[in-house]
Amino acid sequence: MFFSHCLLLTLMLNAYPSYFVESANMNARNWLYRNLTDTTEYVKYLRPVKDSYQTVEVGFRFEPFIHYLEYSSQELQLRGTMVMTWYDFRLSWNPDDYDDLDYIELPLTEIWRPELILYERLSKHSDVSFQTETDIVKVHNTGKVEWVTIASTRTFCSICVKNFPKDKHTCDVTFTTWLHQDNEQKLQLLGKMDPCEIEHLTWRLTFTGLGGNDSLYRCHQHLQNQSYVRYIANLERLDTKFGMYTFVAPNICISLLSVFTICFKRGDSSGPAFGMMCLLALIIQLGTLYLVIPDTALSKVGKSIANLTIVVAVETVFSVINMGIEDDSCIVSNTTKFRLFILKKMRNRKKNTNSDNQDNNSEGTPLVKKKNGSTCTQYVIENLSIKQVVAFGFFVAIVYINVDMLISLSN
Repeated sequence: MFFSHCLLLTLMLNAYPSYFVESANMNARNWLYRNLTDTTEYVKYLRPVKDSYQTVEVGFRFEPFIHYLEYSSQELQLRGTMVMTWYDFRLSWNPDDYDDLDYIELPLTEIWRPELILYERLSKHSDVSFQTETDIVKVHNTGKVEWVTIASTRTFCSICVKNFPKDKHTCDVTFTTWLHQDNEQKLQLLGKMDPCEIEHLTWRLTFTGLGGNDSLYRCHQHLQNQSYVRYIANLERLDTKFGMYTFVAPNICISLLSVFTICFKRGDSSGPAFGMMCLLALIIQLGTLYLVIPDTALSKVGKSIANLTIVVAVETVFSVINMGIEDDSCIVSNTTKFRLFILKKMRNRKKNTNSDNQDNNSEGTPLVKKKNGSTCTQYVIENLSIKQVVAFGFFVAIVYINVDMLISLSN
């Protein structure tokens, strides 16, 4: 029984000191918080300097871990870790006076906060440069303030779609000040930041910090002395084959099939109908392309689709004319006579003895092919009908446009 009372007394003596220590520590924190945030002594709107000519040095660091590019609105959204540090001599204390407390958490709304804005700000839903997840800072007894939080920001990105779908974009992300100049508040890149790569959705982001503390504004004399921390965001498309399969390959197939538009028989309405179908398909592809990408520049794929649309439109018109004409002997005859006239003029310029014989041979009657059971005649030019010559010309034009598009995309 005696030993049981001794054991119980020992446990009580060991428990009470820890309770009293914890209570004393809590009281010290409360007392420290009241002393630091006393509104009669601490004015949060004043810079933490003893002399108005002194500069507040603010360390800044932003590391994104996710990004999203709104292609049509040219808006880059970044979400990552933001770290800011600065010194406020009004928030320093002696740890011996507060039960050896060397840091305390304070709300950011109760103390002075460095000015920080995003120069390339593009925010439709909020007036702030970035949105933070927490507004609690850690204050050390030396007066050093650390603010570590998750921040989301939106920045404008100048996008050029000339090389779509192999386009690459470079965006500036510049954090700076607006009210305070360089001699009042100086932003510095906190630590050394190596380029980091992030892959998200269809883009690969390479984020690089370039530092700052140089003149940023060149157009306004009053704003030339603002300090800044600048980052470069390079965006590269992960899978370029999607654009190839979606826009390039279908357009090549549609344009090559459109050559058969003028190969249907005379009077057959299937030719113009097939041409209109190919033309409509190209127009839909062109419209879809400009719904996907912004209209900051005409892409090479867009130029090729536009040129193919014009060629197919001409093919369709030719097929309509060919369907409405019952007899093309007059057209072919006049075309043949014009060709023979040009050949004759060219050969008369030659001063050799064989020129007369060659001219006589070239002025022969064009070949005539008669169909069995029909009196209709068809004139041909060097064993090629006018329809075949036109079809070959359209085929060459389409192949040239497609090859030029593929060469430009491969570079």
